[in-house]
Amino acid sequence: MTTTRGARVGFGGAAAWLCFFSVAVAWAGGETPGRTADSPSALVHVQAAKALARNDITAPLFLCIPDAMSIVKHAIETGGTQWVEPTRAFDDLDYVGNEFTGVWVLRTKAGLILFDATGSADDVQRHLVPGLVKLGLEPSAIRYVVVTHGHWDHVGGAAYLQQTYGATVALGGADWDLIEKTRETPTGPRPIPRRDLVVVDGQRITLGDTAVTLYLTPGHTPGTISAVVPVHEAGHTYALALFGGINLPATLDPDARSGGLRQYDESVRRFAETVRRAGAVGIMSTQVFAEGGVARLSNARTRRPGQPNPFLIGSDATSRYFGLLDECAKASEARLQAP
Repeated sequence: MTTTRGARVGFGGAAAWLCFFSVAVAWAGGETPGRTADSPSALVHVQAAKALARNDITAPLFLCIPDAMSIVKHAIETGGTQWVEPTRAFDDLDYVGNEFTGVWVLRTKAGLILFDATGSADDVQRHLVPGLVKLGLEPSAIRYVVVTHGHWDHVGGAAYLQQTYGATVALGGADWDLIEKTRETPTGPRPIPRRDLVVVDGQRITLGDTAVTLYLTPGHTPGTISAVVPVHEAGHTYALALFGGINLPATLDPDARSGGLRQYDESVRRFAETVRRAGAVGIMSTQVFAEGGVARLSNARTRRPGQPNPFLIGSDATSRYFGLLDECAKASEARLQAP
């Protein structure tokens, strides 16, 4: 049985997460784990990604590693069962989840908007609901569940939230199709929510005086959703960029489970321009392991009054983050196209 861990958590279970980040950081300095040579055309983009990362956005550099999925699998094994202390990141934004993935909770005057739903009804009952209560929130106030993409570690608890609290569940149309096609397992069908809201590009969800704008960004899955999220702290409003599916697809072109690398890269570049126009000064992801979110959550729990918010990285760093994703996607494309 997993338990909720306290604020002593840093990057994660110390040894495991040090291992994870030592691989990424060592590689960022020039070592490529498990491979002695890379495609010359890929290396051009790898070096560009490293330059964009500088010393403050190194976590997602693992995406440029040829065997990036080994890093993802390691993160699942080490972080997927390590539930962190429910964390207040802004005056109206909280995180409840583990060190691999979780739920962002946006508080409005008219109820709660959740980004993702955990992996199962059991996760909701044992972790999400107690986490909300610990943060002083009522689960009955959940109004929307925006599922970033149709993988079961993000959508698995949506049917329970819909049935128990009357929440409206939102997915991209292609990912509604995806979960309906992949519901069967060797042990029986997964519970899937009914189709409440099929998100279209640029759709706004307004709750109280808060408006969140959603964008279709296919790539990680066929119908991945990203968002520009307004948050508040000390009387100021900030825009955060939530990219809904960070990990790279395995194929160039769309297949049954992904939008393919070409669409991923197009989505990254288009969303980067969207968040630039929105004035975004920070990033967030429900896949917290992939973009340094675990460390930022730890810093948010321990920061003192007057210290800067770790999620406010500035417009330049936000732009470089999306530039890094773009370069890593292009490196992966180059490898697949190499002779």
